[in-house]
Amino acid sequence: MSLMTTVRCRTAQVFVRLGRRLHPMRRQTMETGAGAVFAVGQCLRDMQVRKPLVVLGVGELQTGFKLTHALEDEAIEFVPYEDLPAEPTAEDAEQISRRIREEGCDGVVALGDGLVLDAAKAAAARSVSRNRTVLDMVGVRRAPHRKLPPVVAVPTVGGSGREAISAVLVTDGHGNRFVLEDEALMPAVAILDPELLADAPREKVADAGLDGLCWAVETYLSAPYGSNRDMSQAAQAAELLFASLEGCWNTGGTVKERSDVLTASRMVGRVASAQGGGYVRALIRATQSVCGLDFRTACGVLLPAVLEKYGNYAADRLSRLAVLADVAEDGSRDERVAALISRIRGTVFRMGLPDMLEGVTAAQAAEIADLAAAMANPRYVSPVVWTATECHDVILSVCAPEEG
Repeated sequence: MSLMTTVRCRTAQVFVRLGRRLHPMRRQTMETGAGAVFAVGQCLRDMQVRKPLVVLGVGELQTGFKLTHALEDEAIEFVPYEDLPAEPTAEDAEQISRRIREEGCDGVVALGDGLVLDAAKAAAARSVSRNRTVLDMVGVRRAPHRKLPPVVAVPTVGGSGREAISAVLVTDGHGNRFVLEDEALMPAVAILDPELLADAPREKVADAGLDGLCWAVETYLSAPYGSNRDMSQAAQAAELLFASLEGCWNTGGTVKERSDVLTASRMVGRVASAQGGGYVRALIRATQSVCGLDFRTACGVLLPAVLEKYGNYAADRLSRLAVLADVAEDGSRDERVAALISRIRGTVFRMGLPDMLEGVTAAQAAEIADLAAAMANPRYVSPVVWTATECHDVILSVCAPEEG
């Protein structure tokens, strides 16, 4: 690694941390427990929202009925929006924003997975922007600073934390992924109802759950750049996800397992807002952009690989995390680290996900490494600062050999 790169990255991260202290995280109302979705009407009344746009994700017929029934019980006029594809893009967010303006809506209720919630958040910001499109807002603090229509986030999967994070992930329709970060993008209300998770598709369970686990681990590794509270919540979120994610994947989970996943989701959302990501997330995003790989596969392969590559730079923290997340209490430091990484790989294996990246060419591996290094430095906080060379080593270690 380059000394100058390390100095540049660490200096930038210090200033980012100071900036976040000057702009405290937006407060959020939260409704939890079975049947919490029926509180959405009162939440809208409390915010004086008279006519919300209700954005429903694909395949959310049953959960969407519960939501609209709750609004009808409260005699709240609403406009349904059911035209989202399975993977919304920035253009879909533009269409939602146009619908907000055309219908005169003064709030947004979004029900679905993290992609649906992000599209709704981006649309709310775009609806009050005169000139900038969603993609023009990519970056930090580029959302409109005038009052946005309040967003009520109703997740139907748990883990990604999108209902509690002041950031939005959007794509341009060509596989390229971009991030918008601004406190204005934080949903005003999060509705965490475990009953809504019972019928979630297994692929979405895996995507969101592994997303949450990735956030939890990387946030814990960002010490000493985070607060003690952030580190505690990250460790607790990891413990909850280790205990509950597989149950939700296998059978839909018990009420407690679904509640625990939702609790972990909100925790990682809040700490992710404060800490950003790391090389795991940078490599995942780069692999998705270059190869179009789904999140669960990329995360399942890259999370343990990056943790191994960190070696002694992260060993002390991973050892402590193994104890706090109830993975391993006995043994040496290296044995606890190995137990934690093995636990992640075991979870990935039992969820039927691969342990290697198939079909990645040498040219793609180099492109992924360059893109990941550019994404991560200096923005992401990690135990060590890497160049594209180290990122390339990780990708090569998990790529299946090319035939011939």
